[in-house]
Amino acid sequence: MTEEVKNESNEEIVPVEQGVSPWRDMWDRLKQNKAAMFGLAIVGLLVFFALFGKYLTPYDPLYGGSLKESLQGPSRAHWLGTDEQGRDMLSRIIAGAAISLRVGLSAVGIALSCGMLIGAVAGYYGGKIDMILMRLMDIMLAFPSLLLAIAFMSVLGRGIENAIIAISIVTIPQYARIVRGSVLSVKENEYVQAARAIGNPDWRIILYHVIPNILPPIIVRATLGISIAILDTSALGFLGLGVQPPTAEWGTMLGAGRAYFFNANHLVLFPGLAITFTVMAFNLLGDGLRDALDPRIRKG
Repeated sequence: MTEEVKNESNEEIVPVEQGVSPWRDMWDRLKQNKAAMFGLAIVGLLVFFALFGKYLTPYDPLYGGSLKESLQGPSRAHWLGTDEQGRDMLSRIIAGAAISLRVGLSAVGIALSCGMLIGAVAGYYGGKIDMILMRLMDIMLAFPSLLLAIAFMSVLGRGIENAIIAISIVTIPQYARIVRGSVLSVKENEYVQAARAIGNPDWRIILYHVIPNILPPIIVRATLGISIAILDTSALGFLGLGVQPPTAEWGTMLGAGRAYFFNANHLVLFPGLAITFTVMAFNLLGDGLRDALDPRIRKG
């Protein structure tokens, strides 16, 4: 069922569909964004590789290969060539999708959980609590995130688990500030005051009345945050501080391949393209979600 509504200029009739959920409306608008759907397709392909990559890799990505076959260019036997140890590059890039998504999703999940807690408490209570928490976040934001991640890695040590912890810690302030700003904009709304008036405890108001109404900007930031986490993971791997060999991780592969750039540039080209397309896909999807979740953007 639709209802015709006139716009302010009284020049056009805009059909407004009744009874459609906000998420269905968001999906309908997202489908109209070709760039976002392209990004979603690449993300879907990465998820497919992450889930079923071990059944798709033609060779063992960790130990398969021979030194006799090292540094070979793309061929029918090895579509993307081989690395310095004769391992198939296609198999290693497919295996690297699981590592990148694991780090990206885990780091964003940890940072988002902590950032939502800090931001919600600071925004809801205000006063000294807000000042103390936000000044701590400002101190962390004063340092470049990658430099801070390197500092944490020097303390925690190398490895994928420590990389997840380091990246999640340095991105907590970003989520905390977004959540705080959103909480400040909704905490004085009538439905929050009504919930407070009937005696709901603060934790219940925050959990059931505040957070569900500030999800759109958080979803967008988390989607973009995955691309940043993957990029930071690759940077740490490139510097030798992140995921360690023989694990197939794109940044680590870039770091190992730079020594052979002039005589086997495929060792740098294909991992670099994998990082580029993955980061681009999440950025395109995040931009599309931002537009689709913005209630001010309506298409008649």
